[in-house]
Amino acid sequence: MNWHKPIKFKIGDVDWEMPLSTMLLLIFLTLILMAGGAWLGFRFGSGKL
Repeated sequence: MNWHKPIKFKIGDVDWEMPLSTMLLLIFLTLILMAGGAWLGFRFGSGKL
């Protein structure tokens, strides 16, 4: 698998291009932060924080 293969996508009117490894890193970090936020929200909502 070529980790440096450029991935092209479009957000609005702007064309973006980044390496596959960077894209996977951003997706992984996003999922980790979402899970951490959900966990903290659950702890805060249950009064244990």
